[in-house]
Amino acid sequence: MSPRFIRITKLLGHQGARHLLIAGGLVIGLMLGVGTAWLIVASRQDDIRDSARELSNLSYILAEETDRAFQSMQLVQIGLADRVRELGIDTPGKFDQELASPVAHQELQHRIAGLPHISFVAVTSVEGFVINSSRDLVGQRLDVAKRDYFQAFSHDPTLVSFIGGPVQNYTNGEWTILFARVVVGPDGKRIGIVSVGVQLDLFEHLFASITVADDASFSLFRADGILMARYPRIEAILGRSLGTDENIRHLRESLDRAIIRPASVIDGKARVIATHTVAHYPLMVSATNTVAAALVFWRERTFWIAGVATLAELVLAGIVLLGVRLLRGQEILVAASEAAMQSETARVLAESELALARQRETAEREARMVSQRFDVALSNMAQGLLMFDGAGRLLIANRRFIELFGLPADAVPMATTYGELGSLIDGCGSLTPDDLANLRNWRENLLASRVRAAFTWELSDGRALTVTHQPMTDGWLATYEDITESRRADSRMAHMARHDALTDLPNRVLFHEKLQEALAHARRGHSLALLCLDLDQFKAVNDTLGHPVGDALLQAVARRLLEQTRDTDTVARLGGDEFAVVQSPIDNPAAAVAFADRLIAMLDEPFEVQGHQIVIATSIGIAFAPQDGLDANDLLKSADLALYRAKTEGRGIYRLFQTEMDAQMQARRLLELDLRNALRCGQMEVFYQPLIDLRARAVAGFEALLRWRHPVKGLIPPAQFIPLAEEIGAIVTIGEWVLRRACTVATSWPFGMKVAVNLSPVQFKSRNLVATVAGALQDSGLSPERLELEITETIMLQDTAATLATLHELRALGVHIAMDDFGTGYSSLSYLRRFPFDRIKIDQSFVRELGEQRDSSAIVRAVTALSHELGMATTAEGVETQEQLAMLTIAGCTDVQGYLFSPPVPEAEVARLLRSLATLGDTLPNGTVTASGRSSAQHELLPAQ
Repeated sequence: MSPRFIRITKLLGHQGARHLLIAGGLVIGLMLGVGTAWLIVASRQDDIRDSARELSNLSYILAEETDRAFQSMQLVQIGLADRVRELGIDTPGKFDQELASPVAHQELQHRIAGLPHISFVAVTSVEGFVINSSRDLVGQRLDVAKRDYFQAFSHDPTLVSFIGGPVQNYTNGEWTILFARVVVGPDGKRIGIVSVGVQLDLFEHLFASITVADDASFSLFRADGILMARYPRIEAILGRSLGTDENIRHLRESLDRAIIRPASVIDGKARVIATHTVAHYPLMVSATNTVAAALVFWRERTFWIAGVATLAELVLAGIVLLGVRLLRGQEILVAASEAAMQSETARVLAESELALARQRETAEREARMVSQRFDVALSNMAQGLLMFDGAGRLLIANRRFIELFGLPADAVPMATTYGELGSLIDGCGSLTPDDLANLRNWRENLLASRVRAAFTWELSDGRALTVTHQPMTDGWLATYEDITESRRADSRMAHMARHDALTDLPNRVLFHEKLQEALAHARRGHSLALLCLDLDQFKAVNDTLGHPVGDALLQAVARRLLEQTRDTDTVARLGGDEFAVVQSPIDNPAAAVAFADRLIAMLDEPFEVQGHQIVIATSIGIAFAPQDGLDANDLLKSADLALYRAKTEGRGIYRLFQTEMDAQMQARRLLELDLRNALRCGQMEVFYQPLIDLRARAVAGFEALLRWRHPVKGLIPPAQFIPLAEEIGAIVTIGEWVLRRACTVATSWPFGMKVAVNLSPVQFKSRNLVATVAGALQDSGLSPERLELEITETIMLQDTAATLATLHELRALGVHIAMDDFGTGYSSLSYLRRFPFDRIKIDQSFVRELGEQRDSSAIVRAVTALSHELGMATTAEGVETQEQLAMLTIAGCTDVQGYLFSPPVPEAEVARLLRSLATLGDTLPNGTVTASGRSSAQHELLPAQ
């Protein structure tokens, strides 16, 4: 024993020394336990704080990257919507028709060719059908009406864009986030939807590149709590709403700071959560790690600290116990015990130090791995990034920041203060003192208020940077993004949104603004003229020379129009070959009329376009303000009505708006509405006019003629409603009904009697024409040789392989083909060579002038002679007198029809008409035409002379 211990023992005695030894051991043990507990708790708080700081930084960086990804998708949508406006697509029908083509498919592929993170772009009709996609040309229309973005647009008419999904793609099953945007027409109504898809792999690869631990996860939420993407992926919860009140509360609480959630909604584990909003979109990026993962190193340290403390407590207890026992023994034994105790303590401490060294090595290795991953993310950021601690010392400066300001790679050492960093940048000469002063003043205000903010930094060298300031728990973070090119792109897009892409003239949007400005002056007494122009023969230029030549011609027209206008006037392209000019101010209407004359003469001069000399004309409609109205839409409608009158009265002229034009157009629209419902309401009827065979001296059949019995206006002349039916496309349905009805009625006529049905040029273009004719014959049971289809020369003007192919397919069915109104239009003998018609019908205009005009008689004789040589029958229309009948018989016509025999009669009067015509045989002239060879049982309804 030590001399001091021996003296204490002697002074207090063995019992007092034992009490003192025990009390001292208890005090030392208590202090050791309290110190160990404090160390463990403080270490735990530090580890959780470090994990929260790291997650907050990562979620902020990922939110910035997500924002840029969606901005690129939005640019694709805006560009495609501008292209739709440029093409003049202003209704859902045009949107559906124009964007379903292979050319539109190639356009969609081209727009995302340089954007690998976009998997596809698609266009959808307002009814919810995908009409085209960049992925593959849509052959079968896909119904996406149940998609969440389409439902959102249906429920909220004011909604412009929506981020939907994630959903599994119809074509390949891949999980995709859909970013949809509506396309509106000039009237502000929706005409279609553009959707851009991005696969979840984009976000998952981004998240995976900076994963910090096995239990870490990164999630992308929509503002309403829908889970859009997650790494690691859990497909069972993708697209599900996690937006309960408690979940939303936790997400909101973790915005711009980290919190601890006792139990995650996904895996039930306690997690550290840090969330950042995506700047320009209703999205949130959440980075989480389990509390257990954040404390993995803490638990190891706690284990060793607690173990060492426990061991120390045991050693201390052993020392006290040995001391007590040694007091009862001899000094030699006490000395030996103390030596053994010291040796054991040294060994335990050595083992504890070795364990702590191994723990530090493991922690350092893990920290290096996290640091390397973080460095990769920082080095590949598109923005410059700075991070300062609470004392204003630099912690991180990434490579992009150094590049933005032209600094040497090693010019920014860590621990540099904010002021020293400004001096370094100023020394490189890339910024002026004023540039730095502007940023410094803005930053100092933010450092005091500790709020997140963004600042557009205009530099003297012409660049523009977006600077963001983000306060953190201990310091602050700043990013620098060069938006110079983005601004230029925005400026170009703003120009494109208000100007025609082909001619650079104002489009409909800017035109309406200019017209409104001019009308504001007109309300104060300054007159203006609005001229609407439509190029004549422009479609023929596109069809014959191609669209590139047509586009170049439109550009040349725009240049000539600009040469003829004043600085105060506005020239605009409204779409296609339609232009408009606002003359403001004008002295009097005569000035606008003189201007229209100059435009017509100027555009009538030939154009030299890509080696072609092109001659076109223009029709112009003119309206005046305030005379014709002070509302932009009303004035434009008035000019359009005047233009319509100019085009219908000969083209290449101008017309001024007159009030009765609007009344006529309203009447026409009412008639159009009635016509669309006429067939459904049973107002259409088929009348029949007999065809007389001069050779058999009998009724050979009837021509089916359409009549419209209006409930108020009575019978409407065919010349009034058939052109209208062709224009609105109703003639196809009506023509099919006439064909089926005529075939059905003809089956009740005497055997062999035929029925003739007219085919409209519009109806002839239908791809289902041959199938329709075959179906009518099959359903009615009419023999094909009893059906004769009459076509006009307008159909032959197309002179395409498709036209001739259709005629031959109809001939193959066994029906007869007749050319109606021969000689009235663009008659050409080449028609008769290209297709062997069964019959030629001579128009009534020639029959009416028989005996009065020598040329009419010569034409009739020439046509009948030519038909006889070619083996074709000849029918003369409009026979009204016995003299005309005699001359036609002498000329050699084989068939006639007209009011001399009967006007067209309803279906119910056909039988009566056949009985009455049986007594007309004696009235037929006895010509030299030979009999047709048909039996009297079949045709001899008129007695022979």
